[in-house]
Amino acid sequence: MMAVMVYAASLPSTDGTLKVIREEAGKLNKSLNETHFFSVTKIERNQTDSVDKFLCLAQKALARINDAELLNKTDKLIRQLLQYNLKHTTSCVLNTKVRSTLKALLDQIEICYKIKILG
Repeated sequence: MMAVMVYAASLPSTDGTLKVIREEAGKLNKSLNETHFFSVTKIERNQTDSVDKFLCLAQKALARINDAELLNKTDKLIRQLLQYNLKHTTSCVLNTKVRSTLKALLDQIEICYKIKILG
């Protein structure tokens, strides 16, 4: 007879992964210098878009950052978004023609968390 034990904390839930994404976005947002905004692909979020689709687009927009220092800072957030998106989104297409600030994208992640978790 063989028993297999799994540490439950290693199996992230939807709420847990989204909470980690929110926390990482918040840390990154606070670390940004007000005069140092980076451009990322703008993501329009309207009432018909789902939070899951927005988070898929956010991952793709962050992955396109060309600044090595910023990409290093956003790496953990990108990996967390990828983990979430593997479980929740089938596909999304990013419009790369329009640019916005990283701060705006991080603020939207906070709003997505509130919509999805807090209702």
